[in-house]
Amino acid sequence: MILRPATADDFAFLTEMLLEAYNWEGTPWFTLDKLRAEDSAWRYVAGWPRATDFGVVAEVDGALAGATWARQLTADRPGYGYIADDLPELTLGVAPAFRRQGIARALLTELIAMAGKASYQRLALSVDPGNPAASLYRSLGFQKVAVNGTSDTMVLDV
Repeated sequence: MILRPATADDFAFLTEMLLEAYNWEGTPWFTLDKLRAEDSAWRYVAGWPRATDFGVVAEVDGALAGATWARQLTADRPGYGYIADDLPELTLGVAPAFRRQGIARALLTELIAMAGKASYQRLALSVDPGNPAASLYRSLGFQKVAVNGTSDTMVLDV
């Protein structure tokens, strides 16, 4: 597995991984068209990359396997895991063929390191408590700080 920084060239793949994150149960609740039409979802990738965005892409044998990225959203256009304008919220997606292989953990570990190097104090996220990723987040030290709808907002001190 190769981990590398996400670039502007990864926009389409990040969009695919956002769809995976939204459709984590395997049911295609979101399509690409619905994702683009839903501002609360599209804001996670719109205009990627902005100056404060950072992310990581995993490749396995030349295939794109997963990605995680963080961006600062604002109070006037918050994300589901919004805490504050200066606190990046992360998104994580792993392609179905590459799940349960340690890719998500490797991606998150690298993203956390990137956040620390960029002098961020914390990272936030939103996750449905039934999503298997919730236990991964807890194992990496993320703590539940709020509930937004049916999802938990979690924060990690970097």
